[in-house]
Amino acid sequence: MLVLDLSGSVEAEYELIMDFSRAVVQGLNINDDWARVGVVAFCDNVTRVIPLDQFIGRQSDLIEALNFPHHRGRTNIQVCRLRR
Repeated sequence: MLVLDLSGSVEAEYELIMDFSRAVVQGLNINDDWARVGVVAFCDNVTRVIPLDQFIGRQSDLIEALNFPHHRGRTNIQVCRLRR
């Protein structure tokens, strides 16, 4: 699972983040179903989700899907308390 911070604070690194994500996917054996990749991108909230089963056996389609726009929202990471 790739979890991508696409908030405004990483705007200068956006292309590096996306290039890295595509390189990771390209290095996995997705076409033969040895690996599955899902993606969650966030800024103020979750902005893009690619489920683990969306691109089974379709590596080039997944790499193409990793071309979504930078949302430039604020980062909203909060500390969650564990329920006991």
